[in-house]
Amino acid sequence: MHGIMFLALEDFLESRLGEGVWARLLQVANLDNQQFEPDRYYPDALASDLFELAAKQLKQSTAHTLELFGRHMSPGLVAMGRSMGIVRKEWKTLDILEHLQSHVLAPFANIESGVMPPDIRTYRLKHGEVAVAYVSRRKLCHLLKGIILGMGQFFQEPIAFREHVCMLQEAPLCRLSIFLDDPYFLRYVDVEREFGIVHSRIAEITFFNMYHGVPFSDLGLVLRYDKDEVLVQVPPLQLMTMKAEKVTYLSLPHMPQGVKALIRAVNQEQGVAALNNMRLTDGAVGCRRHVRVGAEKPLSVSMKLGKRQFRGLILNLSAGGVRIWLEKGSRLPEVLLYEPVAVDFSVPLKYVELDDTIELGPVPVVLDGNILDVSPMDGSLAMRIVFAILSRRDSQVMEQFVRKAQDDAMEVLQGRVSAGQ
Repeated sequence: MHGIMFLALEDFLESRLGEGVWARLLQVANLDNQQFEPDRYYPDALASDLFELAAKQLKQSTAHTLELFGRHMSPGLVAMGRSMGIVRKEWKTLDILEHLQSHVLAPFANIESGVMPPDIRTYRLKHGEVAVAYVSRRKLCHLLKGIILGMGQFFQEPIAFREHVCMLQEAPLCRLSIFLDDPYFLRYVDVEREFGIVHSRIAEITFFNMYHGVPFSDLGLVLRYDKDEVLVQVPPLQLMTMKAEKVTYLSLPHMPQGVKALIRAVNQEQGVAALNNMRLTDGAVGCRRHVRVGAEKPLSVSMKLGKRQFRGLILNLSAGGVRIWLEKGSRLPEVLLYEPVAVDFSVPLKYVELDDTIELGPVPVVLDGNILDVSPMDGSLAMRIVFAILSRRDSQVMEQFVRKAQDDAMEVLQGRVSAGQ
């Protein structure tokens, strides 16, 4: 254990219990007149014994004492890191965690003596969240939490954490999510940082939009960016969908979450769009297993839930599920997640090719599924249903419905591009 930790522990105890407590604690530990040097390393067992004795002096559990100690020493660690040039002045809690392995802990490795800093691996998930994995035979996870929470206090940030697994509960490591507990920062996109990474790597962004109820996706490049706005180059058809929808969804190659952006301006001739008002989505974008399309005209649907029958309209549809708006006045019993239902509707196709036969439309289908969620909408309820495995015939019907919708939307888009609209 690094000598700095023992000096910090002395300062922590005397700030709480008064001068002389450290000398008494060393006496109890049979370490009379022991001096700790800031540039030396000491046995881990010695630190463990002193942590336990400190807890007894404070009349707290060892776990709580370690957390309090971590909070206490945080400002000093930040100041020391700045004076050594390993912590930049503009960095705050999550920035320090992001660079912990590469910048902050590396200088404390002592290969000759076999002393290595704790194995703390971090990954910046987004501006407001960092994932942390901590592996150590010392198992000082409460000290780590205290240091992180102490940095939050020092920088006046609303730092919180979720603990997924812990070594103290027989897991092989501690895994934490450290985040800014503020709705604004959880959705915040650091435009200069994120789009700067994309621009420097000459990487492509994937754009997602809807047009006439049909999803469109294509790749684009970052041309320019500043803290508020990004100028992107996009193929003509995708640019037209962005102009029509006035919003776009983006998948950046280095980010696990999607980004939603407003379209400030589109220049069709130059093939560029200016994006602003960036916010994170709830998860990744473009990960649907099935293409979802909206109906060109309202599609009537009936739904059977137990012995009760409901009627409504289909909002969108795919081979994987359907979203339904129920008639006003519809009253559902208390619905449990994944309650089994059956939906009955006709797919608006003139005909479908079914292996070696053709079936004239509209094509009736009755599909089994389960309720995924229910939410209020326009004075009634909207419901998402995930289908059970479809029969071969029903799969072919859905595939041809989606393909027809895509072809129709593509034809309209190409006409608008050709007309220079």
